[in-house]
Amino acid sequence: EMTHGFDDQGREYDATGKRHAWWDDKTVANFKSRAQCIKEQFSGYKLHGKPVSGKLTLGEDIADSGGLRMAYAAWKKAGTRTPEEERLFFLSFAQNWCGIERRQSADTGLFDAHAPRKWRVVGTLSDSDGFRQAYGCKAGSAMNRGKSTCTLW
Repeated sequence: EMTHGFDDQGREYDATGKRHAWWDDKTVANFKSRAQCIKEQFSGYKLHGKPVSGKLTLGEDIADSGGLRMAYAAWKKAGTRTPEEERLFFLSFAQNWCGIERRQSADTGLFDAHAPRKWRVVGTLSDSDGFRQAYGCKAGSAMNRGKSTCTLW
């Protein structure tokens, strides 16, 4: 949740909660370019043949990515981890979004600010260096998009 303060909407507010442009032009341009990558990534996903709106889900996608990145960095600082523990860290993230929904219920997710569960997992983890290393994902695979990987922070 902390990274919402720096997503596509939160970035527009300063430390006192006032809305104004407090980032310099170079930072804004870099943010928009990197956020565009995430928007296009999630817009490429489909749910029951219907496209996900990367524009609608952008803030949550940024927050998921930033939150996973921050949690992983903090977890790594807490001590040396075994390869099994590395994999379990990412598995626990994915497990959070595990569930069964009726098709009609799942389809309403296309109008939600959160990406559908499957894509929250696949999209966020496929952008994680730590995940790719822990699971040995080969470049060009669905979980290691190589040069197509999106990194905002």
